[in-house]
Amino acid sequence: MQICNMPKMVVLTNKKEIVLNDDGAISLSIISCGQNSCIYPVPYPSCGYGGGGLLLSPSKQFLVFSYYSGQSSETFMLFKIEECSLELLYDSGDLCGENGDFCFFNNEECLLQALRTGWWYAGAEDEEQLDKDGNKFYEFGIINILKIKEKVLDKHSIHVYPTSVWEIEITDNGPFEFSEINGKSLSVITPWGKEVFYFPLKDVIIIKPK
Repeated sequence: MQICNMPKMVVLTNKKEIVLNDDGAISLSIISCGQNSCIYPVPYPSCGYGGGGLLLSPSKQFLVFSYYSGQSSETFMLFKIEECSLELLYDSGDLCGENGDFCFFNNEECLLQALRTGWWYAGAEDEEQLDKDGNKFYEFGIINILKIKEKVLDKHSIHVYPTSVWEIEITDNGPFEFSEINGKSLSVITPWGKEVFYFPLKDVIIIKPK
């Protein structure tokens, strides 16, 4: 789920609510029977705060708080939900990119994030790079995989090799989000259609759209 679609309030199995308060100071509150039973203050980000949202894991044992700076960076924090408190498991810090999308997989052993890091509609020649063989490519985004137990974040860059009929304005605008995940592969929706990647993901994932 992308930040733009993530709510500021989620409901737990026991009917308690977790609410994001961000009108001024930023905090997360656990509310039971209309009363705050826990308030977790979040330090104001050094890069600024443009908004954020919450995502529960399917089991409702984990909570993602993700927010963006408004300066092409995003941050996410992963919490374990205790009875009356939130335990911070991981803080990503500022990640360069926008339009982050999240999902849990592998029995909630991992949290995935898809993040746009490259845009070329404003001037494709400024965004293009050359690989070691002299072929032109664009850095499109990254897929981050957080191993929750180990608290390790693996980053996988996505490089797009354009064809001769590459239409910049059309292919740059659109979603970058998860579609389907199983034990063998990961499907994502991109501006030019669905792409399937196979585990283990390579450090650099190469896409050659048709």
